[in-house]
Amino acid sequence: MAVAQTTDAVAVPGPVVDAEWVLDHEKATTLINVSRRPSNYDATGFIDDAPFVGLSEFMTERPGMKGTIQYLAPSPERFETVMQGLGVDDDDAIVIAPAGDRVYGDATVATRFYWQLKYLGHDNVAILDGGVAAWDAAGGAVADSPGSSANGRYTAGAARDALFSATEDVQAVIDGGRSAQLVDNRPLVQFTGQMSKDYVDGNGHLPGARPVPFTLFVEVRDGVVYWRSPKSAQSIVSAMLPDVDGPIINYCNSGHVSSLAWFGMSEIADLPNVSLYDGSLHEWTLDGDRSLVIGE
Repeated sequence: MAVAQTTDAVAVPGPVVDAEWVLDHEKATTLINVSRRPSNYDATGFIDDAPFVGLSEFMTERPGMKGTIQYLAPSPERFETVMQGLGVDDDDAIVIAPAGDRVYGDATVATRFYWQLKYLGHDNVAILDGGVAAWDAAGGAVADSPGSSANGRYTAGAARDALFSATEDVQAVIDGGRSAQLVDNRPLVQFTGQMSKDYVDGNGHLPGARPVPFTLFVEVRDGVVYWRSPKSAQSIVSAMLPDVDGPIINYCNSGHVSSLAWFGMSEIADLPNVSLYDGSLHEWTLDGDRSLVIGE
């Protein structure tokens, strides 16, 4: 049984757990298949009996000045409903299982889900290293479709403001009223303004931002996506941001891939004061008259 609803939940040993650990504690953990869409599991299968949740199911949207702002964190009440529908209880040890064979739209969705759980107070959560691909290789049971779930008793906790950055927080940094390093987690071709997403109005990056692409925090071995070690993640941050020792605000186009960089910095490298700009450049450019820069 891959999904456990029990008061005997264990404490996860860290933000990343391997398949062997989960197999050893399977009856005391609650596994959830998490990716952009169910078809991402076509090549790997789903963890047997574990439910599935897609990216669109745990994000929301609202009107902006120039159009609809999408890909935003939902209200605590809406997220609570999602978690209850997955059969999650407050004391569960949650293990998030991406498919494990791609970074964008899979590992990045797992980290966004992890961030939202931490943001609303659930600490007993980890991501399965290598996802279902590694689970299958370790002898875990897989299925062609996700499992069903009963109504859970999850309640959202108080929002942790330290993990969340809004547009006004970013504006304060740019205006000099707040001290923090803005970190752009997109591919360098987007940071340098050579291309942009169609839901971002303009090319370039936020003033004063420095690049740390999200893909640095994972490595692909034999087609399976694994996390960097804490030492490796710390070395990446030291190399890319050698003189930064204060708060960091990670952003991307929509707050999606930057959640992976947030996970790598905050959870794996164990850096303090790392937050995620939820709306990122999508909100920055469509919900106000704000520009991006190139070469600054």
